[in-house]
Amino acid sequence: MMAAAKNGCHPSGSYVAIFFSIHYVLKAEQLLKGGNIALDVVPVPREISGDCGMAITFAPAELAKVQGILASAGIAIARIFCKEAEGVFREIPWKTDS
Repeated sequence: MMAAAKNGCHPSGSYVAIFFSIHYVLKAEQLLKGGNIALDVVPVPREISGDCGMAITFAPAELAKVQGILASAGIAIARIFCKEAEGVFREIPWKTDS
């Protein structure tokens, strides 16, 4: 079973990664683009958090590559959500060490 399916995110959906600061978002964007990951930097959806901030969205098939690139640079992801439908987000288990 594919990781995306196991976590309940349809391959045609998208992941939304939340970081601990805007500095990490900007650094992650730079690194992921350098790794040829298709992404968008977007405001954190209100359904996820009322706080202001930015997040990165990417395809479920890219999760392992995203994790590898960011881990090698020491950039921690705070939380990852699957966008299941417009306005519908579900947090997914993604940490391998906890």
